[in-house]
Amino acid sequence: MKSYLFSAVIVFSMLVMNIAFADSGNTNHPEYGRSIHEYRTPNVQLIDAQENEIDFADAVANEEMVIISFAFTSCTGTCPVITANLVRAIPELQKTEGSYRIFLISLDPEHDTPARLRTYEQRFGIEDNITLLTGNRNAIHDLLRAYNAVYPGGNRMNHQPLTLVRAGSDAPWIRLEGLVSGSNLAHEVRIAIEQANQTS
Repeated sequence: MKSYLFSAVIVFSMLVMNIAFADSGNTNHPEYGRSIHEYRTPNVQLIDAQENEIDFADAVANEEMVIISFAFTSCTGTCPVITANLVRAIPELQKTEGSYRIFLISLDPEHDTPARLRTYEQRFGIEDNITLLTGNRNAIHDLLRAYNAVYPGGNRMNHQPLTLVRAGSDAPWIRLEGLVSGSNLAHEVRIAIEQANQTS
């Protein structure tokens, strides 16, 4: 009986991992929640992987299309999946109209120095359209609070996958909660662009 239960647990775990890591083109039944919100980007100073200081509010305001997500470099859970899916989305995002910028913000600023961010970039083959950002703890907390992304218990391991999409300076934010594949992210971006064009 114990052997049967152990085998069942292993099979179930493998199925869950396959679902989490799959980058399927199927966008009919996404495994994430979608909602629309109005957020005010906080005026905080962050640092990119090249050690440049970034006024985050200005950086967001200056981009036509913005995608924001959160991770940290020492994470061995969902963060590598989040990062890989952002990279996978780029070929499709490049087909959309206008410019865009993906901001991947560290949840572990004390550990994630610019040097560690550069190593992380190399690990995932991150190119120019994705900007990795870190900063001091207060700045990161203010940013998380502004986007309603504070994780429970103050333990970064409790953070849930979250992606925010804004298709224009006057457009609302689309909030995607859960793991979003590269193809689904590109699909959501196209929807956001269409909706922004309809209201402009």
